[in-house]
Amino acid sequence: MKRPLPLWILLLWLVFLAFGGLYGGIAMLIDPSGDAMGVDVLLPLLPVPDFILPGLFLLFGIGLAPLVLVFGLLARPNWAWADALTRWSGHYWAWTGTLFLGFLLLLWLAVQAMLIGFTTGIQYVMLVNGVALPGFALWPLVRRLYRWE
Repeated sequence: MKRPLPLWILLLWLVFLAFGGLYGGIAMLIDPSGDAMGVDVLLPLLPVPDFILPGLFLLFGIGLAPLVLVFGLLARPNWAWADALTRWSGHYWAWTGTLFLGFLLLLWLAVQAMLIGFTTGIQYVMLVNGVALPGFALWPLVRRLYRWE
C-alpha cells in the first residue's frame, strides 16, 4: 500500500523532534550547568541541581524514542516486547507510541511552562510538534494504515 502524505509529514515531525532531543540532551549532558546553551539562568527555577536528568530525558525520550518510532512506522517489525501495546490499543505499537510521545511532549511543555514559562521560540515550535504528532497519527488514512487486525 502506498504511504499517504500525512504519514510522511508525521515522519518528518518525528525526525525533527529527534534531532532536537538529541542535540538538547547531549548538550545538557556535556555541560550540566547549562552555561554553554545559555540556559544556566533557568536552573534556579528547576527542582533539579543540574541539567543531567532533563538531558537524559531529552536524549532518550525525545531524541532516541522518535527514531525507534520512525523505524517502526516504516519497517513494521514484529517485536514481542511491543505486542502487548498493539493488542491493548488495537493499532500497531509504533502508531500508539507516536500518540503517546505527542502527549508526553505536551506534558513536558506544560511542566516547563509552570516552572520557567514559555521563554524561547523553540518551546513554541515544540508545542506545534506536540499537537502535530497526535494530529497526523489520528489522520484517518494514517490511523487506518496502522489498525491491527
